[in-house]
Amino acid sequence: MRTRSELMLDKTEVVSKRGIVAAMHPLAAEAGIEMLELGGNAIDAAVATGFAIGVVEPFNSGLGGIAVMVAYDSASGKAVAIDGTSPLPSAIHPGVFTLLGEDQRRGGYGWRATKDDANHTGYLSPAVPGTPSCLLTAHERYGKLPREVVMAPAIRLAEEGALLHWYIALVIAMEAHRVWPFPELKRIFTRPDGSPLAAPVIGGEQDRLVQPELAETLRRIARNGADGYYKGETARLIAADMAAHGGLLTEADLAAYSAHVHESVLRVPWRNCELIASPVNNGSPTVIETLKILEHDDLSALGFLSSQALHLIIEAQRRSFQDRFAHLGDPTIAPVPLEGLVSDGYAAHRRTGIDPNRATPNEGAGDPWPFQAASGTPVIPGSERIGEGATTNFTVIDGDRNMVACVSTLGSPFGSGVVPAGTGVVLNNGVMWFDPEPGSLVSVGPGKRLMTAGSPTLVLQDGQPKVAIGSPGGRRVITAVAQVLLNILDYGMGPQAAITAPRVHTEGARVEYDTRIPAASISGLEAIGHVLTPQETTAARIAFARPNAVVVDHEAGLLRAGVVHIGPATAVGIE
Repeated sequence: MRTRSELMLDKTEVVSKRGIVAAMHPLAAEAGIEMLELGGNAIDAAVATGFAIGVVEPFNSGLGGIAVMVAYDSASGKAVAIDGTSPLPSAIHPGVFTLLGEDQRRGGYGWRATKDDANHTGYLSPAVPGTPSCLLTAHERYGKLPREVVMAPAIRLAEEGALLHWYIALVIAMEAHRVWPFPELKRIFTRPDGSPLAAPVIGGEQDRLVQPELAETLRRIARNGADGYYKGETARLIAADMAAHGGLLTEADLAAYSAHVHESVLRVPWRNCELIASPVNNGSPTVIETLKILEHDDLSALGFLSSQALHLIIEAQRRSFQDRFAHLGDPTIAPVPLEGLVSDGYAAHRRTGIDPNRATPNEGAGDPWPFQAASGTPVIPGSERIGEGATTNFTVIDGDRNMVACVSTLGSPFGSGVVPAGTGVVLNNGVMWFDPEPGSLVSVGPGKRLMTAGSPTLVLQDGQPKVAIGSPGGRRVITAVAQVLLNILDYGMGPQAAITAPRVHTEGARVEYDTRIPAASISGLEAIGHVLTPQETTAARIAFARPNAVVVDHEAGLLRAGVVHIGPATAVGIE
């Protein structure tokens, strides 16, 4: 038998009494903490973080992106969700794309490929951006500090620039094939000679990412609110650039947009907890279904990372994903059995099909409609392709124990690749979430809203605030959030240990597993029929999404936070 050295990476757990912000970049977390120090609340901190992260982590989110926020007010016990998902342009239809051969497939759902990859890249691929409206709506309704104050850190970071973190430089270099074809994107994110921006390396210089056009766009928003983006000069610049290159977004599309506020959110009991999430167009319902299927299993008794516990987690993931593909989508297009999917009765029904001694790799979708008084039609076809996604997430709990979790995405790294001249705004490629081929409920069409895998989720325990959590990482986000919550709530881990721990992911027959899982557990899973694929986590690759979470430790009267142990993700707390 051979042994070998292994890479061991981790980060310290952040502990605070008065508030913590966890984000995918330290400067974004610092922007949020600055608001708490100025007397702002969790919403102020989250909005400042949301605007700042799009400046310092520009390939994942920003003013051209899509966002979903869930917030809980501890004084009133009220929770709200702000849905900043994006509708497709009013002029889009399947005929705008030239389809390639039936055997040529691409993307996370395996849609037909298109000429020039036009549904993923370029001027036909953006949906109407939702992130600015999501953040501004949250601030207008629930923030305490002036808008100009909350947006000041993002403006400062764009105007003065931020020294490039090695991870940010690495991603920009890795995505050069998306950057180079677009002159405005290339001008901003490479050196004048076209070479990659330099990271801090031994004996080398470190570039500063300066974005003056983006700073001016942010200023217009700070002065005029949503009208500073969706109307006026910014909207005119976006629409003019789109029109000049055959794009579809118009000033009318932008002016018509506003984020939707859900006063009635998804609140689902789970053991002595309550799970809180946005009810539509995100991954949290699938997180909740996974947990509901496992609700009556004593995973801690089976042992952490044991083959028995992992088997149950895999089987729950498989069923909830097959149900996601079959039943979840835009409820304005087709009925969605949301209450049925997260109900006690349906979870018990799905649980009865799990054999503790045998894998079911070919398990399909169930029928949640008998558990909900309605009838409907399946929405999204399943796929064994697993999308990575270009997403960010941030979580906040303040001194009053108000909680916020927010996810924002551009779709693919650098989204569509389009930066309308004069704006500094990288536009999303939200069209990629829809089938470019006509004839299905999820074919591209005017005004259709996309569904993301982002899963910002809040947890109450015994009626008190407990966890704010979310993650980037494509559809692996869903299984990451569920497993980190199990690690915290079932296994009693602190948030950093819960996030660093190895995980598994499946959406169908194939199961991905972290190579840090004990060999004996992997052998046990193989012995009962699981089809396993190893995935290694390295210093430059996180195979199973990148969560962050803030947790209330009621016994100690403290907040604790954890972030993904690779890259610039950082939690910052104040005493």
